[in-house]
Amino acid sequence: MKKTTTFKTYTLLLACLLASSSCTKDFQEINTNPNESTVASPQALLAPLLVNTLNGNLERNFRLNNELVQVTVTNSDSREFHRYEIKPTESNSMWNLWYTNLTNVRSIYSTAEVTKQTNYETFQGISLILDAWMSSMITDLYGDVPYFEANAGRDGIITPAFDTQEAIYADLFKKLEQANLLLTETKANEKDIPTNLAYADPIFAGNAAKWRKFGNSLYLRLLLRASGKIESNAIAKIKEIAVDNKANYPVFQSNDDSAILKFTNVLPFVTAYYNTANFYFNGDKGYSEFFINNLLALKDPRLPRWATEATTGTYAGMESGYRKGTIPQVQSTLQLNLKTEPLFGNIINYSELQLILAEAAVAGYIPLNAKELYEAAVKANIELWGLPFDPTYFDNEEAKFDPAASKTEQLQKVQLQKYFAMMFTDFQQYHEYRRTQALQLYKGVGLENNGKMPSRFVYPITTQSYNKKNYDAAVARMGGDNINVNVWWNK
Repeated sequence: MKKTTTFKTYTLLLACLLASSSCTKDFQEINTNPNESTVASPQALLAPLLVNTLNGNLERNFRLNNELVQVTVTNSDSREFHRYEIKPTESNSMWNLWYTNLTNVRSIYSTAEVTKQTNYETFQGISLILDAWMSSMITDLYGDVPYFEANAGRDGIITPAFDTQEAIYADLFKKLEQANLLLTETKANEKDIPTNLAYADPIFAGNAAKWRKFGNSLYLRLLLRASGKIESNAIAKIKEIAVDNKANYPVFQSNDDSAILKFTNVLPFVTAYYNTANFYFNGDKGYSEFFINNLLALKDPRLPRWATEATTGTYAGMESGYRKGTIPQVQSTLQLNLKTEPLFGNIINYSELQLILAEAAVAGYIPLNAKELYEAAVKANIELWGLPFDPTYFDNEEAKFDPAASKTEQLQKVQLQKYFAMMFTDFQQYHEYRRTQALQLYKGVGLENNGKMPSRFVYPITTQSYNKKNYDAAVARMGGDNINVNVWWNK
């Protein structure tokens, strides 16, 4: 896919906006003034790294995640991800994207410390939240990865050690705790980024309280992911945040709180597919049978929002995991107006949070009503996509949440709706399927890897070459470097 711009372009555009005068006026004097800081301001880094990361996530979501978890199916035999065949070269793109932007995320924290500008603690809190988000995406996809020594090239560390996922998660929890404290408001709005800088924050326009809710909602996502590991103490922390001490851990309360960079499709805030030819967006792939059939069974209003009708005048999906050389006909495809969809900048939304809490309630981690949480989540996501909600939606047996059903059946209902709530969101659907196995994905006749969903991505080839000693140690500890090695939270 052709990228519409580069990180440097975003940085330049935002820097121009942040300047009090034009980009060229007094350029030499500004850049040679001994009284000026040589450190980039944190607000100049924030928007570019967010746009760059989210667009990179979106591209790989389309290419890899959606094929693995049967959102879409390609009609090309050269892209066989729906058959669970992933070439090692596929690992490079996300590794490079996330580590590059993690450098900028951590620079926000350090430059805020150096400049001590107004509201610098807020920028540090934002940095810690984005660090937890970005670092979790890295470790969830690969397992043990460089973390504590990562992004330390300026300090002379060019071959960082690989840290265990368990140690990484423990530190992510610490960072989110610290962010919650940094963003705590002691007086109304005192932590907010000033209005004249708010446009540098394309998610919350400088609202510190909403960043705090984002951090704690992300915290719950990661705690639930680690909840199968007793040593994480995740279950007790989920209860503390959601029930026992919720006043000190505010979370999303509505769709308006959701962490979504809503693309305006005016430079620099344009989606990765803004200028993509229609064929490469929806001509060489279609929605899968699993995706279409479940939305039809639910009688879900989101179906026409996302999908076109097939040539038959009805909605239909393609077979996922079809046998090589027997390419099925493309049926329902992505609506072309999704190329400029503002919601493509989703990180975590209110609906996902409600479903996280619903699952925790089903599991008995928290004494909350799973049915109410489930129904609130479904309603919220339908409305997030700009659609009216009909309460009779839950009259349908396929959509109804039955508190008397088995925990397995309840989890399946929750996870199917979470699958739809996380549409177009990096690799979250893939991670949740690996964690719960609750989605009843179809088994195509042409599946590779003995029909087993890959458990992770292998390390990039360049990392294997240039950081061999630390790579070898990590591989020995994890039990190999192949797609069937489980990460810590999935063992």
